[in-house]
Amino acid sequence: MEITYKFDTTPETEIIIDLYNSSGINRPTDEKERIAKMYANSNLIVTAWDNNKLVGISRSLTDFCYCCYLSVIS
Repeated sequence: MEITYKFDTTPETEIIIDLYNSSGINRPTDEKERIAKMYANSNLIVTAWDNNKLVGISRSLTDFCYCCYLSVIS
């Protein structure tokens, strides 16, 4: 398995929700609009792909001078 990382791609919300659900992490996956806003308001999104399958995603919120919050799902 070769993982490819992308910095310029935000997957469709349904794909993100599928990854959350398969990971077992507790997120409001029944609220598609909220998940979409979570990513629309992120400063940096990094995705991990196994061919065309999303296998990981991270998003960050930052003030660009001191603090950054990083959330990772894989």
